[in-house]
Amino acid sequence: MKLYSILFCLITSFVFGQYQEVLPPGNIKTIQLFNPQTNDNTPIIKLGSNEYLLFLFDDTNAGYKRYQYSIEHRNADWSESNIFQSEFMNGVNYDYARTHKNSFNTYKKYTNYQIQFPNQQMNVKLAGNYILKVYLDNDSNPLFTKRFSVYQPLTDVGVMVSRFNNPTVKELNQRVQIQVASGTQNLTEVPDGAKLFVMKNNNWNEGFFVNRPTFSRPNQLQYNETNIVFAGGAEYNWFDNKNLEVPSMTTESSFRKDSVYHTVLRADIPRYNLPYDDYPDINGNFYIRNNRFGNEYAANSEADYAWVYFALDAFEDQNGLFEPYVVGAFNNWEVNEQSKLHRDENGLWVTELFLKQGYYNYQYVVRNTKTGKIDPTYVSGSFWQTENYYQALFYYRPWGQRYDVLMGYGFGNSRR
Repeated sequence: MKLYSILFCLITSFVFGQYQEVLPPGNIKTIQLFNPQTNDNTPIIKLGSNEYLLFLFDDTNAGYKRYQYSIEHRNADWSESNIFQSEFMNGVNYDYARTHKNSFNTYKKYTNYQIQFPNQQMNVKLAGNYILKVYLDNDSNPLFTKRFSVYQPLTDVGVMVSRFNNPTVKELNQRVQIQVASGTQNLTEVPDGAKLFVMKNNNWNEGFFVNRPTFSRPNQLQYNETNIVFAGGAEYNWFDNKNLEVPSMTTESSFRKDSVYHTVLRADIPRYNLPYDDYPDINGNFYIRNNRFGNEYAANSEADYAWVYFALDAFEDQNGLFEPYVVGAFNNWEVNEQSKLHRDENGLWVTELFLKQGYYNYQYVVRNTKTGKIDPTYVSGSFWQTENYYQALFYYRPWGQRYDVLMGYGFGNSRR
């Protein structure tokens, strides 16, 4: 377990040493950036296609504000690129959230903002990585940021996932093999020009670059090394409070007090020493829902907010060595004070988060207080049977190019 934690954090620190997203202030909630054609929270679209991204967020300090946004181009490792705005952008590189709606029929008042990208004001003309920055006054001081990618299908990226037995680090039990092929681009023309990034379940924090292909020829690269491995983990915990009046299967109680809803979840327990438990999940994602209104889009402004109470029982912190946190796509997998659990007088590890009603996946991770390393398997365990979604982004920098081109995107599932 300790060895896996060290390996995992070395990988993630390498990937994200170049860039850290700006986290939103407390009044900004329920940030989503996704390609609606994929329905899996993927912030990736194809260049020059009909695909688009939806960007949504709520301001719980209700009332209209002129939220502006701009786009910034980045290299494969998310470091700043050396190209001019005119090289990657069509149109102007600033606009404001033109679609906004005040909440309706909710106890918690908020204003929902929506942006569709590309739009008539701006579009990108290069494949690669981008940062979307939201601000009120100046984009040099953004309120928060989100990352997304645009790929140009110059290569086909095939992803295969299989079981892996590692006698040294048993938690690393799912292996990913990738093949990149192109009919037009010479993939070996530039030494070290190719970069392959692999991530799990749309979580940029659980991904890494693969240094070199196992086999290469001008039109094909194969990545078959046995070090492209991940912890299978466990199926995500879940709760469903799309009906705030009626508790769901994982909810202890649901009630309204002082004009605010409260959702108390049943206490979870560590599963690392239990057999694999197979049940459907959405791989850490979340969906905003309100069952009083059949229209999914209405939920953006007609779903209410609730205090959601998480509890973890029988957790062993090893005399303060491990700190537990609750994370998922809903909080961008952030390990911080807001997601940290604290031990109460009954011995439960608890926290409460103010979340918009819907269907949520979440998991518990721990931070080693001595090393700062994050371990996502300490509580839930790691099982090769777990269903996971893997994504591969292939970048290449041809001769004379000053930026990394995202030439291909592929994905695979551990069950298929």
